[in-house]
Amino acid sequence: MWRLPARAAAVLAAIGLLAGAGWLAWVLAAERVGAAVGLGPPSGVVLVEKCYDVSDDEGNSAGRDCRGQYTPAGGTAAGARPVVVRGVPRDHRAGTRLTVRLSHGVAYEPSSTPALRYGVVAGLIMVLGTVPATWFLSCARHGKLQDGSGYVAAGFAGLLGVPLLGIAVGLVAGIAEAVL
Repeated sequence: MWRLPARAAAVLAAIGLLAGAGWLAWVLAAERVGAAVGLGPPSGVVLVEKCYDVSDDEGNSAGRDCRGQYTPAGGTAAGARPVVVRGVPRDHRAGTRLTVRLSHGVAYEPSSTPALRYGVVAGLIMVLGTVPATWFLSCARHGKLQDGSGYVAAGFAGLLGVPLLGIAVGLVAGIAEAVL
């Protein structure tokens, strides 16, 4: 049997992993997913100057972005500043006004592409935090080190299931695209 301090340490490690994973997913992905899905009130308007194709480091298509002048909601054109609108769902002509939500200095209009990308990031972070936390809690409950093979298998299953989370987020964003 484990002594009480060892059990308490396992519980604290589990709490730390869960809190850390939740915080990291929130900081890295939650606000961007919300902006890409179109949750919350628009933060402003972008007057499109140019749209262009974006590619990743290997030359594969990574969607389409637009560049333009961002005016905050309730602001005037004199206070406009340049901004990039990431992952636009369709091509926009110069002069088009887009209602956007701002996140970390980048504008998003409702689009499934960035929502899918950041939804997958959030899912990966949560799986990588919850699986070891569950193992720690199991060890604390039983009072001894548990065989971790089932938890490793659950971790792999979770990592394989993460794209499903991304697809679900992408579908919600796609519906928001169609409605808005």
